[in-house]
Amino acid sequence: MGVLNQQEQQRIDIPEEIPASDNDVTRQIPPAHPTIIIGKTGGILLRPNDGLISQSMRPANSPNSPFLVLTIAIGALLVTLVSTRVYQHYFHNYNSSNYKDTEKDPTMFSRINKFKDQVHHLANEVHQKLHARDSYDGPGSSQQNPLPQPPPIPPKPVYIPPETYATLRRRWMNIVVGDFNHIDREEKTVRDHIARMSWGMGKLLETYNPGEKKVFDNCGEFDAKTVWFKNTCGRLLALAISWSTPGTRQYQDEDVLQKLLHGIDVVYENFFLKMADDIKQCIQTRANWWNIQIGAPQNLADIGVILYEHLGDARRQRLGAKILELVGNPFTPSLKGGNRSWVSRIIVITGIFTDNADTIRLGIRCMSADGGSANVRKNTLFGYIQPGDGEGLYEDGSLISHDVYPYAGGYGLIMLGSVARLFNLLNSPESPEEFRVRDPNIDIIYDCVERNFMPVVWQGIVFEHVRGRGIARKEGPGWDNGHVLIHATALLTLGSPASLTPRLSSYIRLWQSSNPGDIFAKAEIPQISTLKTILSDPNLPLAPIPRGCFATPMQEHFAYHSPEGMGNWCFTLSMCSTRIGRAEALNNENVKSWYQGDGMTYLYTSSHKTHFSDDYWPTMDPLHCPGTTNHQTRPPENMVYKCMGFRSWSGGVCWAGGGGGNGVAYRSNGVGARFAVVSMDHLSVDKLSAARKSWFFTEEGIVALGAGCKTTINPPAELHTTIESRNLDVPGKMLVINGEEYTDAPGWTKRSSRVHWAWLEGTAGYIFLDAKPGAPADTEKLFSRTQKCGAWRDINGDGRPDEICREYVNIVLNHGVNPTNSRYAYAILPLATREQTEEKQRDPKWRVLKNEVGIQAIEYAFGGAGEGDGVITMVTFWDAGEINGIRVDKGCQVIWGRWKGEWCLSVSDPSHKNGDFVVNVEIEDVRLKELVANGEARDEGVWVEGCRVTIAGLKDGAAKSVFFKERGHDEL
Repeated sequence: MGVLNQQEQQRIDIPEEIPASDNDVTRQIPPAHPTIIIGKTGGILLRPNDGLISQSMRPANSPNSPFLVLTIAIGALLVTLVSTRVYQHYFHNYNSSNYKDTEKDPTMFSRINKFKDQVHHLANEVHQKLHARDSYDGPGSSQQNPLPQPPPIPPKPVYIPPETYATLRRRWMNIVVGDFNHIDREEKTVRDHIARMSWGMGKLLETYNPGEKKVFDNCGEFDAKTVWFKNTCGRLLALAISWSTPGTRQYQDEDVLQKLLHGIDVVYENFFLKMADDIKQCIQTRANWWNIQIGAPQNLADIGVILYEHLGDARRQRLGAKILELVGNPFTPSLKGGNRSWVSRIIVITGIFTDNADTIRLGIRCMSADGGSANVRKNTLFGYIQPGDGEGLYEDGSLISHDVYPYAGGYGLIMLGSVARLFNLLNSPESPEEFRVRDPNIDIIYDCVERNFMPVVWQGIVFEHVRGRGIARKEGPGWDNGHVLIHATALLTLGSPASLTPRLSSYIRLWQSSNPGDIFAKAEIPQISTLKTILSDPNLPLAPIPRGCFATPMQEHFAYHSPEGMGNWCFTLSMCSTRIGRAEALNNENVKSWYQGDGMTYLYTSSHKTHFSDDYWPTMDPLHCPGTTNHQTRPPENMVYKCMGFRSWSGGVCWAGGGGGNGVAYRSNGVGARFAVVSMDHLSVDKLSAARKSWFFTEEGIVALGAGCKTTINPPAELHTTIESRNLDVPGKMLVINGEEYTDAPGWTKRSSRVHWAWLEGTAGYIFLDAKPGAPADTEKLFSRTQKCGAWRDINGDGRPDEICREYVNIVLNHGVNPTNSRYAYAILPLATREQTEEKQRDPKWRVLKNEVGIQAIEYAFGGAGEGDGVITMVTFWDAGEINGIRVDKGCQVIWGRWKGEWCLSVSDPSHKNGDFVVNVEIEDVRLKELVANGEARDEGVWVEGCRVTIAGLKDGAAKSVFFKERGHDEL
């Protein structure tokens, strides 16, 4: 036998079921038995009832001969293996027979349990002998290389009374079905929901026709490579919920109950048993693994709780064993984020309906990833992910899934919802003490609502570019994801400390009050009750409406909320780099996402809140994503999974001055930065289009600059930068171009180079800065009104095939055919009136200082009555350079400005690649010598010497700032 290394001795922590590899022979018996496992390491592992003991074999030259101990160990192994075979023989026959015949031998299990106790006693004797042998300090021992010591034998498991399991089942029933002791069935939303459920399940029962390969006529046949078995389990769960819901026609109906029980048996016998080899192959090849290991087991676990009293112990135990077998090792390194939360939930609920404390504890440990190697433990749901480690919650507010995608609106919601349910189950005041979630970092979950979700929500709508491939599904638009977030947060309040309830509830009230959808329309009955309780409490506050810019650099996300604090509009964008993927295209979903991560901009407005959920994705032109620069030849149909950007530069800096925030959303009280600059070094997925792009966020609008715009496509094609491609909620909305109105029906295009401004009714004003005197006019402006048609099937293989048509207004810059160094400069004024747009075009407050491949910069004057005048210089230095009296010695982003006699310098490194980045900024302004650095208002690693500011430790895209005060005057 081999010897376990020290790391393995310290932690060999595995679940009750582990899929055996070709090189790993694992002997398994039911959890109640001690287990001797011979693994591929060759060590002997003794597992008592509640815990795992590891002991490596002593080397042959040990001073204490292990001959007697080995004899006992081998004997224990043989006895255990025999007992395993006996138990499995009886257990298999017991489960395979008719349930009514299982009481023929009532002494069978008592005999096996007695035999089990004898084996357990023998195993403990083996361990004690091993422990005594390893404690011998004889010749040859060394403190420098001490012999490994086993951990102590854990105490016998604490007895868990049956009523504890009953309490957990009742609580889970309240979460899944509803607590009808406190729910008013006559309340309209509840009554309507019950009526819809009753009608829908009546229709489902009409299709009930169990056969060898299906349970419902309108469900496909069982196949490990399809979703039909998972969908069958989902329909059985829906039917079980209706059967247990008072007021439905199915409530407590005996015929429905028998159909449920028979349906479960059909799935178990004809899919899980007869297709076991196919299932195993799919798991090993990761083909359809989610439906097999998460989707179906989750539905079955909930059914196990709902039908607990009617399943019978034998059926419950075999169903629970099969669920754990399918889930497999919960401590595999690939199990992260939303998937880890799903698996944790499945295991805990399985333990509840099988009355197994070890299984419940295993599910709780799964949340903390408390098992296996350090590579596994970093996937805990209760820890911040370090830069470069991929999936999970980040301290800066980012939330990444599938290692490279911002995904708060998809897997992030799954994680929050699953954990909130488990907290409600296990950590509420009436939850049993034995199964509390006690991870020391549990507050990370409570904080994530504000830290990781608030930055990606506007008016109760979750941003499109953090929803992953979910944007390609008609069901579940951004406002519906907002509902999911609201309900998950409401559930979290029930399992959180009372002191956190006001803060969490304040966001629920804010998002619910502005979300454009009916939050109760698709809510489950328990969600209706919980939410109404929160919304009806007049003492709970309303969170402030966000204003200004918020940044989460690790996911390269920046959002600018309208500065007046009314939530009238929000501007955000989707970028990619060598760290962040372009856009997720997977499972035949979101198949036209070629340019979605190439600087696509999103303008949300109160005049059309549902713009991006109004059949936008199947009808929009994927070659004209707003904000992007790309050639007009269709790219390859399929991007590879986890398709990354090719360049590292993607990020920005928020200005910490001007009386605003610093761009960090957490505990910001809704106040973001007043100004920000964001940039991206763009190279398209086919490496045939490129541009250096910067966006300057100001209180009046967004200035966009582009330089080095080129394409090398062959055959040659035009290169376009799309300013706007608007899905009109009302056809025929007015478009004004240089004062001329256009309301013609779709089908026209206007081309011009010298256009100064445009205005689209209900959306925004647009100013073309390259049309100013002296500016280059090398970009032709294209305006068009088109009818775009498509189907959800075009972007989702499972989508609806029906054709949908929408009217679009497009504003595009045409750089010509295969340009080599084109530029653009324009401004977007969200929700500006026609008059405001024309006025800003004549007298703008911004001035483009430079727009070249080395430097892109603007100067912006701001301020008004009562706050004095201010001015800032916002620069993207792509390399060392100088502009407007600011000189840097390497590439970075800089905002330098003054407001009310206070100066502030904010700097960041969007490339993320410089480690502890050090930049020297020199301000060539003699008045700086009259400024005094405010030592209490500087970030760590900032030094000021004369006109030079040295900033060290710029890493992971985060910004650093330093403030100055003038002496005696307030002049520029």
